[in-house]
Amino acid sequence: MYQHILLAVALQRWDTVSPYALVAREVAVALAQGAGAKLSVLSVYDYDLWSVYGDDRLMPPGLPPDLVTGYWEDYRHAIDAMMAAKMEVFLAGIRGVDLPITPILAVGEPRATIVAMAETLRADLLIIGTHSKRNVFKVVLGGTAAHVSRHTACPVLMVKPGERP
Repeated sequence: MYQHILLAVALQRWDTVSPYALVAREVAVALAQGAGAKLSVLSVYDYDLWSVYGDDRLMPPGLPPDLVTGYWEDYRHAIDAMMAAKMEVFLAGIRGVDLPITPILAVGEPRATIVAMAETLRADLLIIGTHSKRNVFKVVLGGTAAHVSRHTACPVLMVKPGERP
């Protein structure tokens, strides 16, 4: 059946892990265990203001260039460390499960990065959490899960938390 399952989760903008990511994790683990597949967990993130400007426009004028460069390097390292910690917390909920799990953190635009990673890993199945936060832009352009499902060669399972009785 499946040999390699890719779980894509958004971790950057959450103080605590979202219920969408948690239910997607549960489904991914259950399917990977049932199929005897390996599981890769991907979270794509950005450097916020750095990704918008990519230069020193946010810094006061007249600062030495090495100070500006050092500031942005420290900023990127702090974001990288924060994401590594968030991934660790996310994976802590499935430690002890007899399943090969590979965490992957990637910097980039989520839609394109998820599609590319699914192809690079030759994933048999991509699992992604979805929600119904619909605004006019999402209706016209589609959310990340919808975009990924239209552009990924492998099957995509979109998961969302259900109502509990």
